[in-house]
Amino acid sequence: MTTTKAPALPHGIVAADLKYPKHDAGDGLVRSSYERSTFDIWYTERMGWVIPTLRISNGNAYGERTYAVAIGKSAERARDDVERGAVVRVGAGPHVLAKHTVYIRQSRADALTPFIELRDAGAGDAGEVRDRISTRRAQSALIRSRRGW
Repeated sequence: MTTTKAPALPHGIVAADLKYPKHDAGDGLVRSSYERSTFDIWYTERMGWVIPTLRISNGNAYGERTYAVAIGKSAERARDDVERGAVVRVGAGPHVLAKHTVYIRQSRADALTPFIELRDAGAGDAGEVRDRISTRRAQSALIRSRRGW
């Protein structure tokens, strides 16, 4: 297996977004009651850039995993990347080649809005997936208990 380098940042995110803003710059982080001032992006070998949204587990038999939402196809790896907005599961293994925190500064808030909306929609979709799986497991346990298994 060959490892690949993380490609350029997703279109719309610049390198300055990955640096915490300086206090004296006058361009602080977005702070409001309904919005976080940061989000993470991870680059994986098969899925390309993703935004982690909802932790699945921490330290069980499968290791640490999280639901994430795919940012979309990149020009470099259009064959392997998943479609924009798809909910995926990502482990913390060696297939995660890069992890970055994006700081939402006031001057860049409008430019980063598509990523914030994608993160929020992906978090909702991940919650639905988790709820479906939990419901199915609970129903299976109920059926097994009724049958005495």
